[in-house]
Amino acid sequence: MKKILFYTSLMICSSFHSQDDWTLYPKKEALDSLNIRSTESLKPIKHDSIQVLDTTYTDSLYYLSNEGVLVENKDSKIDSINNYLSEKGKYVGYTVQLYVSQKTDKVREIRKKFISNFPEMVLFDEYIAPNIFLYSGKFQDYNNAVFSKMKLEEVFENTLVVRKSFPYRVEKKMED
Repeated sequence: MKKILFYTSLMICSSFHSQDDWTLYPKKEALDSLNIRSTESLKPIKHDSIQVLDTTYTDSLYYLSNEGVLVENKDSKIDSINNYLSEKGKYVGYTVQLYVSQKTDKVREIRKKFISNFPEMVLFDEYIAPNIFLYSGKFQDYNNAVFSKMKLEEVFENTLVVRKSFPYRVEKKMED
């Protein structure tokens, strides 16, 4: 029992001690020891459209600067994965189902009614034999789909929020 109590108190004391002296940036004394008085001594150098600070003054890191700096080291496999996802990847989202029918004329009528009432909203259809499904909007979260459904219920009856998968690629709007 004494051992358990000893080890528990040792862990508690060490955890308090470890929280005492940590900082995110170097302390002012550390900067003074490097003889850095201002950020003007750091001169940005351009390398292939990436700004890198001239750090020849010391081997230590210097976190404080007026200009933002980004050095990007990444594997070329990341770009190939991003390209693959943009072409063939899908995400699961939500959409509002407006109408389901086997009659093309009725689907055209509903589509015309939708475009006249909501010209700014997205409308798309899907044919799964023998039915044609008419959907509105592509949402990543359920709440936005429900808000859209509430707007659409003013004009259309029996709307329904459904879960669908959508491609990652961005569809370009046709401009007239």
